[in-house]
Amino acid sequence: MTTDFSTVTESWGLGASPEQLTMQYFRYRMAAEVGQGGAVLEIGCGSGMGLPYLSAHAQMVVGGDYTMALLREARKHLPDANLVRMDAHHLPFRDRSFDAVLMLEMIYYVADQAAAFAECRRVLKPGGKLMVCLPNRDRPDFNPSPYSTRYPNLGEVAALFKDTGFDWRVYGNFAVEAASSRDRWLDGIRHVAVRYRLIPGSMRAKSMIKRMLYGKLPTLGAVHDGMADYTEPVELDRSAASDNRYKNLYAVGVATSR
Repeated sequence: MTTDFSTVTESWGLGASPEQLTMQYFRYRMAAEVGQGGAVLEIGCGSGMGLPYLSAHAQMVVGGDYTMALLREARKHLPDANLVRMDAHHLPFRDRSFDAVLMLEMIYYVADQAAAFAECRRVLKPGGKLMVCLPNRDRPDFNPSPYSTRYPNLGEVAALFKDTGFDWRVYGNFAVEAASSRDRWLDGIRHVAVRYRLIPGSMRAKSMIKRMLYGKLPTLGAVHDGMADYTEPVELDRSAASDNRYKNLYAVGVATSR
């Protein structure tokens, strides 16, 4: 049976917490810098909310996803976007087609992550860049998404890049420490919810809970400058086995010559 990832993917019009918007903006701003001026492929583009931002900074952008419902939603909002249905294990492109490949918040849904990395390496031009970002499974109160396969941690992400022929750097962002008494209160609720598996699986249900916690929420839409604050990432020791200080991990690899 084909998995429908639309229920666990951010989509247009859903309410989002301030941190969720900040994380979305950060990853696409970083991705735009990685793909600046080149041909860019986003694998797992979902409903396409980041494609306009990427297109404003790149020469050409292709968005791909495995779930047709998400591609149809992307087409509804982005009629001129380059959209392709694809499987991360078997990319439908020739060797050395792209200057940058992006796997943003999706590698943990892939069954064979090493195969996906190898495909990214194949379609990248010499010196091309691969960016991967994902939640840090070693952080406190980590909660895996439904349909996820495996969340590689810092050491495992490094191994995937090394084994596939990349020179890489790894970054952390969004520190785990609570910033206020309200955050500590919400963290306590989250701890109980994660422990007893009370967090809902679908994005729509999560949006409803966030609305109860935060009140009226802004809605998700096309990524754009000014939608949230920008926070600088912290480079991590790429030889470390793990790091639990940050909520998210971001890694950028440069394809080396073989």
